[in-house]
Amino acid sequence: MRLTLAFALLLIGTTSAHYKSRIQKFIHSLPQMQQAKQVEQSCTSNIKRLNQELTNPTNYQSIAKNSDKFWNDTSFPADSTSIQWSGSYTQNRIPQYLNTKWSRLNNLCDNCTMYGTSDYLNDIDQNALADCYYLAGIAALAEVNSRFEKVFVNPEVNWAGIYAFNVFIRGIPHVIVVDDAVPAGLTQKRPIFAGFGLDGAMWGPLLEKAWAKTNVNYERIEIGYPFEAFDFLSNAPHQYITISSANKEAIWSKVLDADNRNFIMSLGTPSSPGGDKDLCNYSLACGHAYSLLSVKILESADRKTQTRVLMLRNPWRSEGLFNGSLADGSALWFTQGPNGKTWADEVKLVISNDGVFYMTLDEVINSFNYLNVFEWRENFVTSWYDKRDDQVSSKTTPSIYKFTLTESTPLQIRVLPYPSRMYPVVCKNKQAIFKLILKDSVGKTLNSIYYNETAYNYISLIDNPLAAGTYTLQFYAEWDINDVRDYGIIINSPKDIAILDANNQISRPTSHDFTSKNLKPTVAQAPKPPKPELPSIVRNKPAYRMSGNLNADLAGLRYSESFIIKNTDGIHLQGSQATLVGKRYEIVYFQGTQSEEHNYNATVSIITSPGYSYIFTQGNDKCSATKNAATGEETIQCKCNIAYDQYPKECMLALLTIEGAGYKTSFTYKYVSVV
Repeated sequence: MRLTLAFALLLIGTTSAHYKSRIQKFIHSLPQMQQAKQVEQSCTSNIKRLNQELTNPTNYQSIAKNSDKFWNDTSFPADSTSIQWSGSYTQNRIPQYLNTKWSRLNNLCDNCTMYGTSDYLNDIDQNALADCYYLAGIAALAEVNSRFEKVFVNPEVNWAGIYAFNVFIRGIPHVIVVDDAVPAGLTQKRPIFAGFGLDGAMWGPLLEKAWAKTNVNYERIEIGYPFEAFDFLSNAPHQYITISSANKEAIWSKVLDADNRNFIMSLGTPSSPGGDKDLCNYSLACGHAYSLLSVKILESADRKTQTRVLMLRNPWRSEGLFNGSLADGSALWFTQGPNGKTWADEVKLVISNDGVFYMTLDEVINSFNYLNVFEWRENFVTSWYDKRDDQVSSKTTPSIYKFTLTESTPLQIRVLPYPSRMYPVVCKNKQAIFKLILKDSVGKTLNSIYYNETAYNYISLIDNPLAAGTYTLQFYAEWDINDVRDYGIIINSPKDIAILDANNQISRPTSHDFTSKNLKPTVAQAPKPPKPELPSIVRNKPAYRMSGNLNADLAGLRYSESFIIKNTDGIHLQGSQATLVGKRYEIVYFQGTQSEEHNYNATVSIITSPGYSYIFTQGNDKCSATKNAATGEETIQCKCNIAYDQYPKECMLALLTIEGAGYKTSFTYKYVSVV
């Protein structure tokens, strides 16, 4: 007979104290967060923090390999400072999460892996944070495995929960390290910001955390543009195209060319007072970013008509209310093409509310206000000069850099400071203004750009490669008062190029790590505390005949073939059984829940004649009796109140009437989400 210790003790009235003791032991055995140093809050402290880590890097290889228990990142602690700062350094956008509980990803999902079990398409799940731009960007980046997987330094799951990522800050290669503690809400059952993939992938919440750590905290990564994700994770120039300023043919030519080149693309809908709660054309969310995954031309059977189609993805992992002409369920998908295939077959259409959908070119032009094209090239590498604390460049005086080409080379040249997002709010009063001049060996100006820092302008020499020779870059800067005067001189080209300063020195103190892909723990994982059990509805014991012994019948009936428990979505469980024991009725009633995200309240009422006996597993003090003066019968009502974090999550009532008495039963239940 299956009878857990908790259940047996429950039956003899000692479960409450026993279970409280178990829960206390469980809580104390959880991995405790290390005491974090007080987080300094100033205009430059976030940048200083990151630079200190780069100067004294965390030995993630050793920790991931040798630790059997969780490592905690004290520089980005699991507390309110990593949610948002205080005073003038916050816009108070997400105060409701300041006191959220944090959980380790390995505790939230034992079997999750970095990449999951299938492709990356359904791995992004935006939840409570308004960072659709970033999630749309990384989803688009993931379309090509080779560029995507370069981001992950140590993708193998490790017991320390320490993960490193190859990123670009100021266009310069860095490795940023995070632990796998994420905000998990009151119930600590799932991430409340970016969630797991449908296939158990966990890269979404980890890349979101790396972005939050780089940019002060989670509050500072709300609202932006997808190119920010591209710059952070893959580093190549981008184009920002205002759709209303270009004609339809130019837009199509741009996206078709970009798709053929495997460039990364995204689209954004117009803003609205209600943000993404408002609906724009075709019931798309307003002020929202979407990944543009691919484009295709679909033809009629006689080839007389063509429809230009774009495949998009919503980072919410849902199409929402989208009602365009090619929405799931559209009869257009049955259109026959010239090869005999339907349009649905042509695009390998999957009918699923997974966030992937299709629009015609005309619909896209009528719905979106900008297009981002990120010029990622498989054969290009990043060359850089890491300039720190530039006290030379000004509006009138340039800092000087040189490079030499041994052959004609296509390239792109940029200067990138810290993005304004890396400063706390209110610290950037105005944009820095830059001028970059490219000169040849005799001092002739070949190209120049003049721009503010958020324009992200660059010198492009892709179509007209630069000839062999030595070249000079003159960089002028008008800095804002709070600017940290660090920047990267960045060249993207097919070969590595040494960039020298006025003293003929290079500056590359950091780099990426491509050697730790197979880094795995060499030790066993430290035992985890047991998770509280949820009610099982499996009937794996033989049929049981009730005897009138209430204690024995509660235990014997619970898992027997005789006792059927109905399951309503895991939130409400209910079962009952009644039998005659001689001239008495015995009734057993079960109520419970498998939810750890709801407060559950249920009652069971039995009307019968006085003189009955009963046992309620949550304690007979949770029951009350009311006498009906007219009939002489009593109504006994027992309350099964179970908080989201209370265990066990079930109640059973066994009642034996007096001889010759009948009975009537009724029940109620309700539940309230605490997520």
